[in-house]
Amino acid sequence: MSQDIVNVLIVDDEAELRKSLAAVLSSQLPALSFSISEACNGKQALDAIDSASFDLVLMDVRMPEMDGLEALEEIKKRDPRVFVMIMTAHANFKDAVEAIKFGAYDYIEKPVQPEKLKEVVTKALETRQMVQDLSISSPIFDDDIDSKFVGDSRKMREVFSLIYKLSHVDTTVLIRGENGTGKELVAKAIHYNSPRKHGEFIAINCGAIPENLIESEFFGHEKGAFTGAISRKIGKFQLANKGTIFLDEVGELRPEMQVKLLRVLQERKFTPIGGNREVRTNARIVAATNRNLEKMIEDREFREDFFYRLNVMPIFLPPLRERIEDLPLLISHFVKKFSTKYSRDILGVDDEVQETLKRYDWPGNIRELENVIERAFVVETADRIRAASLPEHLVDSAEHRVEIPIGQQSYRGPLDFDQFKEQSEKEFILRALKANSGRINKTVAEANIPKNTLLRKIKKYEIDVKQIVEEAQSQ
Repeated sequence: MSQDIVNVLIVDDEAELRKSLAAVLSSQLPALSFSISEACNGKQALDAIDSASFDLVLMDVRMPEMDGLEALEEIKKRDPRVFVMIMTAHANFKDAVEAIKFGAYDYIEKPVQPEKLKEVVTKALETRQMVQDLSISSPIFDDDIDSKFVGDSRKMREVFSLIYKLSHVDTTVLIRGENGTGKELVAKAIHYNSPRKHGEFIAINCGAIPENLIESEFFGHEKGAFTGAISRKIGKFQLANKGTIFLDEVGELRPEMQVKLLRVLQERKFTPIGGNREVRTNARIVAATNRNLEKMIEDREFREDFFYRLNVMPIFLPPLRERIEDLPLLISHFVKKFSTKYSRDILGVDDEVQETLKRYDWPGNIRELENVIERAFVVETADRIRAASLPEHLVDSAEHRVEIPIGQQSYRGPLDFDQFKEQSEKEFILRALKANSGRINKTVAEANIPKNTLLRKIKKYEIDVKQIVEEAQSQ
């Protein structure tokens, strides 16, 4: 750990415990110099966070005025980079689960054991230092992977940066985005730029395996375990040991299978069907989905505990219609690709085609664009792709779309009031949050919007408040 002085905030309503923890930190980690601040409840903790920078917060749950969970949620809104460790009694394990959900790095049981405190604090500070080091790095990709990623928009630069950071840590990742946005490419980029790149990358489409075979596919089976099991089979989790297993369309899994995968995530071991021995695995899990898992949780179709285990580090891939500025680069990329594949000397697309493609909504995203360019190569006879080589439905759809400026953004879509209103509303909320550095309560007051409404709209439009806070703090 490179820091000379570690700034720690201890939050507990018992003064003696605060002093005891400060003494334990100094005695257990003598190589570090600690600057200790104290607070006796959540409100005091927030005041301290607003006035100083802390490497670590050790905070009790049950406190007067504002408890630890409320304070934790507000701390993460104000500064998501703060590492918070929750202290909780053994009987209140549910508090620990809630704390992890709200963004706590870890929890420690009370009464606090010195050796355990040393262990979790050391791990937290090492992880914090790693994240800080990675945050200032530029994304550098393996050549094979980099050639498949195209885009210079702000949203894609954020994705590239996050991929690079995740390549150097070993956390579970959940990739979210519409079909055709490149979720498997992102998973491969993370794997092949990580220390696991010499291990296996094994992809499983969770929606394509028959329900009666999926457990065998994941965990394997012994000979004779069921009708048709004529030989022993090694499961994907065992094959992916020391590598990465990619669970594509994880939202298609039934709750019974989610329970079994949750155990693998928690314990890193499983039992093949018909076996009597446990197999250990250290495979890294990267999952992906195009489904609204939050809605599925409400409908009891997706387990909440499984979601929070997967959602340690989410990546949101923008649809092509939200990064339309990348379209010329993507077109050029696919023209070069298919010029080589079909031995053609097509130079590009003409201006009319460029404008038509920009107006189209791209429901199939990059995959659809690739198919459109390949189709044009098959039918085009000139040295540039012309409108006549585009699918008729694409041209018709593009002709009925408009572009209307909304602040720094533009509305691209059909002349539809409801769609225009939603995009305008999203732009307003984004601007209000950015104007108030991502602070929810301040945005409520300044923008004259009810708090419940603001939180609902943030969820609806999948606005990353943490990112807004980070951008404000870096300025």
